[in-house]
Amino acid sequence: MDLKHIEAIIFDAEGVVVNTEKLWDESQEVLLAKRGLDYDRDYLKPRMAGQTLLEGAGLMVQYYQLNENAADIALERKVIIDQLFEEPIPFIAGFESFIHWVSGSNLKKSVATAMNKHLMAKVESQLNLRQYFDEHIYFIEDVGNRSKPEPDVFLYAAEKLGVAPERCVVIEDAPHGIEAAQRAGMTAIGIETTFAKEQLKQADFTGKDFPEIKVFLNTSGINL
Repeated sequence: MDLKHIEAIIFDAEGVVVNTEKLWDESQEVLLAKRGLDYDRDYLKPRMAGQTLLEGAGLMVQYYQLNENAADIALERKVIIDQLFEEPIPFIAGFESFIHWVSGSNLKKSVATAMNKHLMAKVESQLNLRQYFDEHIYFIEDVGNRSKPEPDVFLYAAEKLGVAPERCVVIEDAPHGIEAAQRAGMTAIGIETTFAKEQLKQADFTGKDFPEIKVFLNTSGINL
């Protein structure tokens, strides 16, 4: 794969930059346990990743055949996840070393995420992501809540960076994100932090962690 033309790397946030996916799993477990139900992570997780709170609530209502309104479930999810985001939130292992490496290159960089701005503010208060990305942190809220696998948030990030989509690499941890990147015409790299390699097989390349992704980029002709 020849990546000599690449000018930017776009990062998903959760599961790629910050280690919050375990908090979402816990929130689903708590919400469903109140109803005497078990969280079927294998089925729900890949379908909910990259979706809004309301869309995820709708999936749960449908899957568990709940006699409840999805909007009410979404509000309950928000209360639970807000509380969980008060816990210490770490970076994904290897991210800080990787972003310092990228920052020493000619590549532009941004975040494009389905995380809502309210939760990102909680992350920012702990980790100060803007030290790495400045103002280039973008949300599906910026594109009318058109969630992944729609490509809108990645296309928006590329536009704001001033880089053509085909000159962007996206690093994603979820199937919907991989699909969104490819629908945007970007090179999609999967990182195996949330899902197994088999679930990310649609990606142009999949690495188990950031050191493996760095080796791939170093050997693929990317112009640093």
